[in-house]
Amino acid sequence: MGVPDEDKLGNLCRQDMNRIEVSATSIRTAIKQVNDLVGRDTWVGHAADVWGTDLQGRMGALGRLFNSFPAEENRLVSEAQKKQAQMSSPKPGG
Repeated sequence: MGVPDEDKLGNLCRQDMNRIEVSATSIRTAIKQVNDLVGRDTWVGHAADVWGTDLQGRMGALGRLFNSFPAEENRLVSEAQKKQAQMSSPKPGG
């Protein structure tokens, strides 16, 4: 079993990252559905405010993580292709 060439490796990486993006989209959809169900009058008071602030902070962090995926995908694919090129190049004296 050989090591895949650079183009195939890039394609395999992108397929894996696409699976992650599909899952992230499903999570975003679920979060939106929950937010749509929970109105301002669902739960009121100090405890509700604290919980809501915490929830929004966590959802913001999750959103930033999801938004970082495209750049990370490109970085990982590029890195994998460089390593593949190094592995595929002839070794000196070999």
